[in-house]
Amino acid sequence: MEILNLPSKYPEPISYLYSIYDRTYSLKRELPLKAKFFEEKNSFFSLILKHAVRYSNMALQFPDMFATSNLQKSIGYIIDDFARISPFVTQLIEEATEDDSLLSLLNYIIPSLSVRLTQRDAIGTSKHLGYLIMFESLVLLKPVAAIFSQVNGFFPNLRKEGLEYEWHSLLGPVFRVSPLGMSSHTYFGEDPKSMSTPQLNTAFELAQGELKTVLNHLFVIVDKLIRGSAKTREDTLRWFAELINLSHLRRGSHADFTKLASDGIMFNITMVLIKLSQPFLDFPLYTKIDKIDVDYFAKSNLLDILEESRVNSLIEDASQYVEKKRQAWADANADADAGEGGSRGGGGGVVSTPNFISDCFNLTLAYVHYGMGGIYIKYDRIQLQIKQYNERLSMLELGQLLPGMNPMQANALRAGLPRMKKALGVLVAEKYAIRAVFSLRDLQLDIFDFVVGATTFITRMIDPNHAYPQQKITIPIYKITSVSQLDDHDFLKTKTPEPWKYYPEFLLEGLINYCKFCVNFNGCPLVRNEEKLLTFVQFTTILLRCPELIGNPHMKANLVEILFIGTLPGANGQEGMIAPIYRGDRLVMKHLLYALLDFYVMVEKTGASSQFYDKFNSRYYISVIIEELWKTSEYRSQLLDYSQNNVDFFIRFIARMLNDTTYLLDESFSLLNSIHDYQVELKRRLRGEPENEELGSTDELNENLNTAEKRATSLMGLSNKTMELFKLFTKEVPNGFVLPEIVDRLAGMLDYNLSILVGPKCSNLKVESPEKYHFEPKKLLSDLCEVYVNLALQKGFVIAVSRDGRSFDISYFQKAEKILTTRTFINNKIIDQLRLFAQKAEENRQSEQTEELELGEVPDEFLDPLMFTLMEDPVILPSSKVSIDRSTIKAHLLSDATDPFNRMPLKLEDVTEDVELKAKIADFKRQKKEERLNGEVAK
Repeated sequence: MEILNLPSKYPEPISYLYSIYDRTYSLKRELPLKAKFFEEKNSFFSLILKHAVRYSNMALQFPDMFATSNLQKSIGYIIDDFARISPFVTQLIEEATEDDSLLSLLNYIIPSLSVRLTQRDAIGTSKHLGYLIMFESLVLLKPVAAIFSQVNGFFPNLRKEGLEYEWHSLLGPVFRVSPLGMSSHTYFGEDPKSMSTPQLNTAFELAQGELKTVLNHLFVIVDKLIRGSAKTREDTLRWFAELINLSHLRRGSHADFTKLASDGIMFNITMVLIKLSQPFLDFPLYTKIDKIDVDYFAKSNLLDILEESRVNSLIEDASQYVEKKRQAWADANADADAGEGGSRGGGGGVVSTPNFISDCFNLTLAYVHYGMGGIYIKYDRIQLQIKQYNERLSMLELGQLLPGMNPMQANALRAGLPRMKKALGVLVAEKYAIRAVFSLRDLQLDIFDFVVGATTFITRMIDPNHAYPQQKITIPIYKITSVSQLDDHDFLKTKTPEPWKYYPEFLLEGLINYCKFCVNFNGCPLVRNEEKLLTFVQFTTILLRCPELIGNPHMKANLVEILFIGTLPGANGQEGMIAPIYRGDRLVMKHLLYALLDFYVMVEKTGASSQFYDKFNSRYYISVIIEELWKTSEYRSQLLDYSQNNVDFFIRFIARMLNDTTYLLDESFSLLNSIHDYQVELKRRLRGEPENEELGSTDELNENLNTAEKRATSLMGLSNKTMELFKLFTKEVPNGFVLPEIVDRLAGMLDYNLSILVGPKCSNLKVESPEKYHFEPKKLLSDLCEVYVNLALQKGFVIAVSRDGRSFDISYFQKAEKILTTRTFINNKIIDQLRLFAQKAEENRQSEQTEELELGEVPDEFLDPLMFTLMEDPVILPSSKVSIDRSTIKAHLLSDATDPFNRMPLKLEDVTEDVELKAKIADFKRQKKEERLNGEVAK
């Protein structure tokens, strides 16, 4: 022992003791079995090894015992040389375990090892892998894993911010090792845009390879901690939960990612938890799925959901449900205690603790949403920032001024060009790192496996029999008795299954957001993954078909968008990945069309600030999906059935589609008019002609033109898709479009837009490069005329068109016929049918005009107060007491559920027939008819 206090070539006792250990170990291993005094020599070597380990332990735990001892250097030696001395360290731990000093030893080693991973050079020099291997090697030892959470610093001193967990706890630095975030430049350099394709591919492969390696080590570490002891398992799960509870702002639209836990730590933990979930989410049988506790959130406070929006209930209602549940369990326990004569020691009120499977499953869902979900927001933000940087750099390099900037400011900004380019390089590297991660197919398949498993659990919960997937689920779960119930959100809430309705919304939102995001990358797990994709599409169909299951229309909109993306053809022209499911799965084929038509109406309000535009996007997606469905006859038959046997539902949908088309075409034509005016004015100014001051300065003119062009492009594209739907539907079910509630509005919409396209002001729609705005006037004209022809044999439609005094003019049809004949390749048969239809409508107009003259002046009380036409079936509105034609109020209620005269809530079933007024109108018409007949007899 004295020798350890003498000056030595070794910097500290540990290195000296290891040299003795190493030499002795070699001598012992090389000792021949037949050597003289073998047993004595072998025992002597073992004693030396034991003393070397024991004194090393003493040198670490009592450094003051040795004059040359330096604790910091000793720990550094163990960490830096671990790969070489790992057997020696294992012996140290075994020795410390025997003399009950293991925790003291670990308090020196593990915190120091954790801190090493926070150093800047850890990743840049690949030292991080060595540190991870050491962590893994230590927790592979059962005694270490058993007390790991008792080591100093397992939880941070301050437990109020996610960054504290990442930087100032034992596991944080371990889990933050990742190609994501600021370390992305390690793989993609300072100027990623200058990299060639081969260089970029190599960088991608390097980042992906290291990520896989890191995740493998992290999984082993967590797996051993979970199995180490009940306390370590509980503390590890608590650590994960506290971190994610403090990271909800990662999903905020204005999240400051510099103040939140990083993408790297979040993604790594998400993947480790997904890996831990695999054994109990065994596709396709899911034999252990019943072990996930459906009452988890009533039993556990591990996840903070106090302020979380719920699937289809108020937060207060969810809290009351939990209280009732807990009280019921308490009463049951109390009854059990009483029945056992108090032998349970007064255990009444004890709620059973959820098992590890339930904790792991729900933690994973939270990390999928808030952890991994924050990456999606950051990626979109990076994309926008890169675009802005490129635009600014391009303008500055060309010597142009940025908007709102004077020359002096521009010069100052040009001086900072190198700094801007460096910042751009950092952003591009971060973007590439995210792409590398989400293009790694093996990982993405694991994530999607979890998504499918989670959707299976949810489906099982909402299944009235709770037998899914062993037994098929039957939908709809609740069958509505009237179409008005589809729009009654409060009523639908009462039909949502418990406890699903009280679940935090993010559990479902995270699954949907992942699927929506992952389709942007080459590693998309929805592609070439038919069985699991089918499960997800079935789940999507269930949620869309059963309106009581989700209260948030924004989530339904995202589901529709995923279906839309899966409907689009691939780059090589192959059909969309979901297309085969549309025509091959019975559940989808039976319910998807109904679900889409219902949501087309319901998406009017998504709950987002951008809901006005969101609804048109969703309806565009639905139109594309329906075009694909229309290739299968069963869907066409369903629409016919709705128009005949579910009339109110059909009218509700068509009325909304009519509203959309009217608005979209009106806005599109108005914007095209503006674009036309702006372009004409710009040309005049270029020729030096006097300026139209009403259109502002040239800069303002250009800005207004750009704005109008963007809006016109968007709205015109939506208009075209809506017209495609009208063509499909009017061809398939023409009878459905002559229902009294919609036929007049449809006729008016078509007539008005025909007048715009071929009427006297059609020249105002002439713009440069109309295809840039998706505006094809000849195509739009032929679409309109095709709808006319599809309905030409419906007498009610002919009458409705002829009665449209605002827009119907046979000359417009004649001009349309001329354009179609000379400038398009439309079938001559269609043109002939259009001509015959126009003639019929004109004949009917003249005939009714004659009858109207014969009626003479109609008393005001007989006129519909909104349409100013003679009423046929007057009804009295309950609150305003106004008499109005039944067809008029039915059409009004399709878009506005209020009395048009006092804005009070109104339902169609509340109106009453105005028998007296109806009789008066009948008498008036009969009297006028008799007067006409008497006049003819007299002649």
